[in-house]
Amino acid sequence: MAGIIHGREALVLAVTLWTALSINDFLLLSEGFLLLAPGWLSSILLALLLALVLQRLQNLPRERALGLGVLAVLVVAASQAAFDVTAIVTLGPHLLPGGLGVPGFAIADTFDEAVLQFRMSLLWNVVTFGFYAAALALLNAERRKLDAEMRALRYELNPHFLFNTLNSVAGLIEEGSAGRADRMVLSLSRFLQTTLSLDPLHDVPLAEEIALQRDYLAIEQERFADRMRFDIRLPDALAAALVPNLILQPLIENAVKHGVSASRKPVAILLDARQKADRLILTVENDLPETDAIPHKPPGMGVGLRNITDRLQARFASRWRFSSGSTAEGRYRASIEIPLRWA
Repeated sequence: MAGIIHGREALVLAVTLWTALSINDFLLLSEGFLLLAPGWLSSILLALLLALVLQRLQNLPRERALGLGVLAVLVVAASQAAFDVTAIVTLGPHLLPGGLGVPGFAIADTFDEAVLQFRMSLLWNVVTFGFYAAALALLNAERRKLDAEMRALRYELNPHFLFNTLNSVAGLIEEGSAGRADRMVLSLSRFLQTTLSLDPLHDVPLAEEIALQRDYLAIEQERFADRMRFDIRLPDALAAALVPNLILQPLIENAVKHGVSASRKPVAILLDARQKADRLILTVENDLPETDAIPHKPPGMGVGLRNITDRLQARFASRWRFSSGSTAEGRYRASIEIPLRWA
């Protein structure tokens, strides 16, 4: 059924389908544009109504939804056939004098001819609207598959995130900092309440995404105190840019785990957003521990980075880039490049 197909997609499909079907009629009846155009417009409007009906049926049992869907196709097909015949009978003689002689077209001037035209038009519209409904169903099935993958990838972050954060709480308890551990647990509770309420299929403004990462860094700062500094650079002009929610979370977690936690010296974390033409570039950098041999990817970063690349692939197909690795300055840098879109 139409399911989660958006109205714009249903409209584009309807306009494309009925425009393609109407080209032959417009070529044969070039003088009858005013007669054919209302039928083209009514077909599109009925197609959108059909898409809406099918969408409402998506939560019903499969057999019932299928039966009502077929009935809906028959109803809109009959409505369009009735409209076509009525327009031809009532308006045809005025808008298209001599229409009886046009190949492939005739203005019915008797009741029997009108009934015959209705039957032919009904058959044609059943096939056409049936094809439209089937196309919506196929598009919806593909969309549901993609959405299921996106939800699974988004929720994959939760245990990974909790594992890292609870390790931080355990570290505070081992250090004897019970008060800081309590504050961290309370902050974690508020952070989880916010993140778990996010819809994994909806993008968020960059300002909101960075605000969540600021909250997470504040949680970790309870543990590391003076050993961690963070700098967030978000130009005001990019605050409304759209990004997949929590797309930066694995990068920030890795910066804390493999940068701050593994170092005895203060570590600086930089979160930077910038625009390059029609692209949005998000970068997370952190100092590498002084004992590291500056590997291309520190061990243990596989889950977070794989999650990012899988989500970007599902969301943007080939219109994204992701890079990570060490820099000559002894820092680790991870960058995400996606199309620039606005809220």
